Amino acid sequence: MITVELRDAARSSEGRTEVEIYLDAAGVEFLAKQLESLRKGAGHVHLMTPAWAGTELEESPVGTGTVLAHHLRLVLVPTDRNSSRPS
Repeated sequence: MITVELRDAARSSEGRTEVEIYLDAAGVEFLAKQLESLRKGAGHVHLMTPAWAGTELEESPVGTGTVLAHHLRLVLVPTDRNSSRPS
């Protein structure tokens, strides 16, 4: 189980939004595998809720006073950041 939730989402224009990631043991294992795939060369990884045609993220928020994020994109930034910018 993994959820990605935003706290103070209404204050995002002020730069005050916080991201909270809730995981159970299986979620930690899954996330570790995704990070390992980035380390091995995958440029990016998408995690999405079923509402966004994914299966990696849950759709029920765990936090109180948070807003669920339906898509998490993990992007590997090149060592030489000037050589290629993530899109």
